[in-house]
Amino acid sequence: MLFNSGIFFLFFGIFFCLYWMLRQRLHWQNTLILAGSYLFYGWWDERFLILIALSTACDFICGLGAAGPRYQKQHLQKAAGLLLGVTLIATLSSFSTSWIYLTGILVLIPAGYLLFRALDKLSGPQRRKAYLMTSIILNLGLLGIFKYFGFFTESFIDAFATLGLAINEPLIQIILPVGISFYTFQTLSYTIDIYRKDMQPTERLIDFAAYVAFFPQLVAGPIERARNLLPQFEKQREWDADKVTSGALLFTWGLFKKIVIADNIAPIANAAFASPADTEPVLMLIGIIAFAFQIYCDFSGYSDMARGLARMIGFDLMLNFNLPYLSRTPSEFWRRWHISLSSWLRDYLYVPLGGNRNGKLLTYRNLFLTMLLGGLWHGAAWTFIVWGAFHGIILAVYRFFSIDTWLARYQGLSARAVGINLVAWLVMTVLTLIGWTFFRAETLGDAFSAMAVASTAFGSGAVFSELDRLPEAAELLFYLWPLLLVQTIQAMSGRLEFLPDLIKPASRGSISLRQFAGLNALLFLVCSIFFLSADGGQQFIYFDF
Repeated sequence: MLFNSGIFFLFFGIFFCLYWMLRQRLHWQNTLILAGSYLFYGWWDERFLILIALSTACDFICGLGAAGPRYQKQHLQKAAGLLLGVTLIATLSSFSTSWIYLTGILVLIPAGYLLFRALDKLSGPQRRKAYLMTSIILNLGLLGIFKYFGFFTESFIDAFATLGLAINEPLIQIILPVGISFYTFQTLSYTIDIYRKDMQPTERLIDFAAYVAFFPQLVAGPIERARNLLPQFEKQREWDADKVTSGALLFTWGLFKKIVIADNIAPIANAAFASPADTEPVLMLIGIIAFAFQIYCDFSGYSDMARGLARMIGFDLMLNFNLPYLSRTPSEFWRRWHISLSSWLRDYLYVPLGGNRNGKLLTYRNLFLTMLLGGLWHGAAWTFIVWGAFHGIILAVYRFFSIDTWLARYQGLSARAVGINLVAWLVMTVLTLIGWTFFRAETLGDAFSAMAVASTAFGSGAVFSELDRLPEAAELLFYLWPLLLVQTIQAMSGRLEFLPDLIKPASRGSISLRQFAGLNALLFLVCSIFFLSADGGQQFIYFDF
C-alpha cells in the first residue's frame, strides 16, 4: 500500500476517523494502530507479517531480559500469542504457500520458550548479555538471510567461476520483505538501549508491537529509537487542530516532491543509466543530476509524508533531512541526509568501534568501516558497498586535513568567506554526484562508464554549447524550480516547514500578505499534484532497502 495510491487515502481516511473516535481510550487507540499497521504492511504480502511479528515477540522478551529482572510467564504467553495469531492470519490468507510457516512457528514457539527459560537461569550480568546477544543474532540473522543470501551466494559462485569451477545456483529464491532494514534497526536499538540502561523496557506488548509496526514510518523510516517514539504510545494523545493542519500540509509537500518531481524526472535518469557507455556526455551528466534530485525528492518526500501522517494522529517523528545539498563537507552532508540512519550508525556502530578515542589511524578505520557497512545496509550489491566505501574515504580525507575546522573560520558575508564556502560547496556537490553514480548504476562497470562519459562533457565544452538546446535539461528545470525556490526560502529563513508558518493567520479576521502567499503556494501544490503528477503510482526507491 503506497502513500501515493487511492487505496491508502481510503485506508487512512477510515483509520483517522476511528482513531480520534477512540481518543479517550489509549489502549484501544494503540490496538487500532497495530491492526492498521499490520493491514498496511500485509497489503504487499501477508507472509511479511510473520517476520515482523517474530522480531517483535523476540525483542519484547529480550528487552525485558536485558533489563536485569526476570520476566513473568505472562510475557512469554503474550509474545507467543502475537506470533501465533499473526501466522494464523497469514496462513488463512494464503494457505497454499503459508502453511509451511505455520508449521515452522508451531515448532519455533516451544523452542523459543525453552531457550528463554534457559537464559533466565543465568546470573544477572550474564543473563542481560545473553538476552542482548539473542536479539542481535536473531535480527541480524533474519536480515542477513532475507537481504544478503542471494548476494553472497552469487558472489561466491562468481568467485569460483573465475577459478574455472562451476557451481550450480541454489534453487531457493528469497523475497526481500519491504522495510526489513528499517524495523530491524528499530528493534535492535530498543534492546541495546535497555542493556545500556538508557531506557526501561515496556511490559505492554500492544504498545511495543505498535511502535515496531507504526505504519507512517514502517517501510522507509525515519528510523525511530524506542526511547523517543515508544513513550508517545504510553501517553494520551489529544486532538490538536493545528497539528492536524500542519501535518496535512507537510504530507502535501512530501507528496508533491514524490509524484510531481521525483517520478517525473525519473525517466531522465533511467534513460541515461540504461546504457551509460552509449549515452551522450551531456545527457549522462543531466541523468546523474536528475537522479540526485530524484532520490532526494523521493526519499525526503516519503519522510515528510510519514512525519505529516504521524503528526495528524498526535505523534512527532524526527527530522530526517535538512537541506543536504547545501553541505560543504562530507560530515555536514551526513548530518543533513538520512539523519536517522547516520545517527544510528554513529551511536551503535562508530562509537562502539572506538569512535575518535583511540588515535587518528583507528578513527579513520572506524569512519571507513561505518560507512562501508552503511553502504551494505542500503542493498546487497557491490555498487552500494563501493558507494559506502567512497563516503568513508572522503570522510577520512576531510578529517585528516581538518577541512571542517578550517571552514569554520570563514563565516559571514565577506568576499573571501563567500568564495571559500562556495568552492567547498562545489567540491562537495561533485563528490556527492560521484557517489550517486555508484548508487544508481546497475554494475560497477556502468558506474565507471557513466563518470567517464559525463566528464567528457566538460572537456569538449559541450555542456555549455548544447545544454540550452536539450529538452531533457528544460524538463529537469521545469520540475525542479519549485524545489529550488522553496529550499532557498528555507535556507534563508531557517524554517524547514514553510507552509504552516505562511498560512497561519497573524490575527483573527484578517488575511496578511504572507498568508495570501501561503494559500497560493498551497493551491499551486494541489493543482500540480492533480495535473502534473506522473502516471503509475511509482514505488518509493527506499522500499527496496
